[in-house]
Parts: sequence; structure tokens; C-alpha cells
Amino acid sequence: MIRQLIMEFIILIGYGMLERLTIKLFKLPKQRSTWLWATLLMVLSFWNLGFYWYCYVLIVWMLLSIGLIFLQLAAAHQFIYRQYWPAFWRVTLVVSVAAFLVSLAGSYLPVV
Repeated sequence: MIRQLIMEFIILIGYGMLERLTIKLFKLPKQRSTWLWATLLMVLSFWNLGFYWYCYVLIVWMLLSIGLIFLQLAAAHQFIYRQYWPAFWRVTLVVSVAAFLVSLAGSYLPVV
């Protein structure tokens, strides 16, 4: 358990350093790639939770994504991908951070 936790934090710190090095090396804008962080955290959450409990994370993520579509339809009466994708990845990042933090205690969940 402790070894896996240390490994996950090494992965997160290593990716953060790699991203920072890439930004400095290629002189890119200092905008973080939200989709990569969200995907990495989702994979680590799956690694911690296992298939059964991770399905609940996916259900919440999908419901929030569909809710975001309805919110955009109600506000603008149209669905535009250019407006949807940044908001989608921000919501995904919030869900993945929450799932990762909950998954740190995933070893205490009952095995089904």
C-alpha cells in the first residue's frame, strides 16, 4: 500500500517536472494541459480503486458531462463544441482530482 502510494506520487511529480521542462525547453505558453492531468489522475484512480468502485466514478463523470451539455443548451440554445470542450476538461479535472483523493483510501473499501 505504501509502496504504491509512493509510486503514484513519483509518477505525478515526474509528469509535472516533464511538463515544466517541455514548456521551458520549447518556450510554450505556460498553460497546463488539463486533459493530460485529468487522464493521468483517472488512470491512477482506477489503479487504486479497481474495476468495481471505479465504475461509480465513471457514472458521476458521465452524468456531470451530460449535465454540462444541458446547461449549455439552456444558456445558449445551441451546442457548440468549442465552448464545451474547455469546460468539459475542467469538470473532468475536478472529478479526477476528487476520485484520486478518495481512491487513496481505496484499500479500505470492501472487496466485492
